Amino acid sequence: MSASSDRASIDLSPRRYSLVMETAKVLRETINQGKWREFLPGERVLCDLWQISRPTLRAAMQMLQKEGLIEITQGCRTKVLMTAPEQVKGPMSVCLLSPEPLEMMPPFVMLWLDELRRQLAAAGNLLHVQVGKAGFSSEQPEHALRPLIESASSTVWVLYQSTEAMQRWFAAQSVRCVVVGSVFEGVKLPSVDKDYRAACRHAVGLLVARGHRRLAMLIQQQRFGGDWESEAGFEEGLAALRQNTVQGRIVHHDGSLEQIERAVQRLIRQVNRPTALLVARSAHALTVLTVLLGHGIRIPQDMALLCRDDDAFLDHVVPRMARYTVSPGGFAKRIFRLVMQPTSDGHATKSGGQVMPNFASRESL
Repeated sequence: MSASSDRASIDLSPRRYSLVMETAKVLRETINQGKWREFLPGERVLCDLWQISRPTLRAAMQMLQKEGLIEITQGCRTKVLMTAPEQVKGPMSVCLLSPEPLEMMPPFVMLWLDELRRQLAAAGNLLHVQVGKAGFSSEQPEHALRPLIESASSTVWVLYQSTEAMQRWFAAQSVRCVVVGSVFEGVKLPSVDKDYRAACRHAVGLLVARGHRRLAMLIQQQRFGGDWESEAGFEEGLAALRQNTVQGRIVHHDGSLEQIERAVQRLIRQVNRPTALLVARSAHALTVLTVLLGHGIRIPQDMALLCRDDDAFLDHVVPRMARYTVSPGGFAKRIFRLVMQPTSDGHATKSGGQVMPNFASRESL
């Protein structure tokens, strides 16, 4: 063997060894900082994150197993055996996980989101928005959520428009999160939401008190916890007034302009059509208003309109829309308190509760 080939073999060996050592060091420090508290991410995630090969990663993990930091079991996730106490060092990184970009969010959401960003910044923390529909559209969201959570550096996740499958996945993980919206039955996650059940129950009593006996609720096909709560409240309000010959029905649509228009047209063609409509979302209420006016239905003389949700633009239509309002600043403050709660198990110790909306009377009633 030549002298040059000897030098080459000597040069190559330390570099391979150094990379394994460096990978083990990063793994060790990341575990000690408490980022991974139960299991390590999958090999593919870690290799992509640090741009290393699987043999290098496996050699580093073998070192950590000998140190008693992790437990490697064939066919199972690598278990973390020792972790540092959870504590936030320096600024927190808060991530809002949303299925839609900022420009597509309703004005009320933009207002409380801006206020939440301001409150976090005042406390020295950061807020960013992660947009992606993958985890929101699947009944098995873990395939999209796990790589996202494991590769991100967020301290707390704020879940906006989360589905039942997403909530159940987050509830099973040791990941700090706060649900903006209603949680589904059996899900134990900290959450903040409007009290949709109480608002819709109140809406039925309000409309009946104003002389209406035929009511309808127009709502998008159930997907979020708040929609389930809304329908339950509407039904409870009707059940309490059955003896007063009050009739009511819930009409679903898919959220598209075409389906909302068809639903409204079917309602107004009925012989005993409703004299009052409760519409779930502010943008949908605007669509309903224009469809009714286009068919010569006078508001409120022929049909009263009431919106479950609030947005400022509802005061810029004629007639102005009656609705239920919540302060964006107060709403953001509840989210902020949950985000800042210290925890020991990945979740806040208590919920932010439900905010009871205030009824805002306008000319549509």
